[in-house]
Amino acid sequence: MTNDQTDKAGEAREGLFDSIAGKAKEVAGAVSGKDDLVEEGQLQQAESRNRKAALADEAVADAKRDAAAQELRETNEEVAQRKDAAEAQSRREESAVERQREAEHAAAGRDAKQQEAEGSKAAEKEADELAESRVRDAGALAADATSTEQRAAAEALRLEREAAAADQQAAQLRDETKN
Repeated sequence: MTNDQTDKAGEAREGLFDSIAGKAKEVAGAVSGKDDLVEEGQLQQAESRNRKAALADEAVADAKRDAAAQELRETNEEVAQRKDAAEAQSRREESAVERQREAEHAAAGRDAKQQEAEGSKAAEKEADELAESRVRDAGALAADATSTEQRAAAEALRLEREAAAADQQAAQLRDETKN
């Protein structure tokens, strides 16, 4: 059991004891006819109820903080996986485009030698344009991967802000509980 859990358990026990003591004072005051003892017992019970509610609120805030932290970890893992997948896809596409370009250049070179008298330069130009088109397509895929990464980073930032807000709320509730 962690120190924080031990403290919360101790606070819960203290609240229970205060509630019982308050009830005992209220009953003793009622039996003996002492209104001030009845009032003191009722106040002690009310304080115990308030402490119990504050502990419950703090537990909820802690649970929200833990859930936000877990979601942040999962999002970071997902972002890393998406980034790796996008980078791998981009490398595969660029490699395929380069192989295709080399194959087209080789084919264009052969055709150029065969058609040298008929205008081999037009065939090379056409092959270069096609290869450049493929390179542009690969660049567009890389841009899509970057966009996906940026969206994932924005989501991670949002979750970090939520976790920070949950931490702040938990701290505020702890301060209120101590006061």
